[in-house]
Amino acid sequence: MPTIEQIKNQISHLDGISMFLGRREINELPNILWENENVENLIQGTYNNGNGILVATTHRLIFIDKGLIFGLKVEDFPYSKISSIQYSTGLLLGKLTIFVSGNKAVIDNVDKKRVRIFGDFVRNRISSQEQSSSKVQATTVAQTEISDDIINKLERLAKLKEQGILTEDEFNKQKFIIIGK
Repeated sequence: MPTIEQIKNQISHLDGISMFLGRREINELPNILWENENVENLIQGTYNNGNGILVATTHRLIFIDKGLIFGLKVEDFPYSKISSIQYSTGLLLGKLTIFVSGNKAVIDNVDKKRVRIFGDFVRNRISSQEQSSSKVQATTVAQTEISDDIINKLERLAKLKEQGILTEDEFNKQKFIIIGK
């Protein structure tokens, strides 16, 4: 898990983020983040009647509300479960709505300037993960088709050998060409 110094360093590289933003919540991040999980963006707002921060990491969104005296509320939203995100702005503040597995989470009272930046960041993150998932699926399908094609060719060769059309040497040479070994 990252240390508080590493987390503060990651946050310091974000444009328009004050180091005073959600200090109590930021101090909880070393206990919440997973191994090799980094902070990529964050906003402050209210969610379920609690004031806290919404953190975009390399793996998920996490809303953290550290109570004034004691208490801690944490809710996370894995990118793979987020179907869409929308934001709106008013005169001074904005609102972010996250649609997750048939539910929605509304983060209110977000800085008007940051809500659009954060919303677009998450939208890009979601779409890049969907593209990666599609590429993996396409690769798996292509590999399966290639494997099926090799199996079919080898079965035909075996039948030709059984029928006496190919000798053992001819069979082995053709098998070598098909398999490539």
